[in-house]
Amino acid sequence: MSSRPSSRPNVPRQKIGAPLDVDLAPDVAYGVLTDLLGYSLRRAQIRIYQDFLDVMDPWSITPPRFSAMTLVRHNASLKLTELARAMGIARSGAVEVVNSLEKLGYVRRCDSPTDRRAFALALTAQGEEVLDRVTALIREHDARVSARLSAEERVQLRELLDKLG
Repeated sequence: MSSRPSSRPNVPRQKIGAPLDVDLAPDVAYGVLTDLLGYSLRRAQIRIYQDFLDVMDPWSITPPRFSAMTLVRHNASLKLTELARAMGIARSGAVEVVNSLEKLGYVRRCDSPTDRRAFALALTAQGEEVLDRVTALIREHDARVSARLSAEERVQLRELLDKLG
């Protein structure tokens, strides 16, 4: 595990696996910010993202890389444009994600069985192994970041976030 200082949001790093502190600072007046849904979402997202990156640091996995690897695994011969659409990002963003995954040895481009002008994406053997390992850790991360919620509240939160997204 890396002990280098975080280049991520200027939030004190917690011990990996510790409950996430998402409470507001008691000695700070937040004004209208406490009324804004977007502000609350962003504070939670910063903490969740920080924990995710800390856990995934040994494999250089970011949320977009994990999403891409999962989509590639579950969609045989997925093309780059299809990956971009599925992830809700620009094609250029998907190119960056795939290029980084190729450099890590997790994904490879191969001939598309349906379109000779495009490449299909596939996980390498190393990518398959890494994805199995990090998926288990990400499930633990997800349980940790939602530990303050009941099972019913987790379902409700996903449904509410889906309405916003």
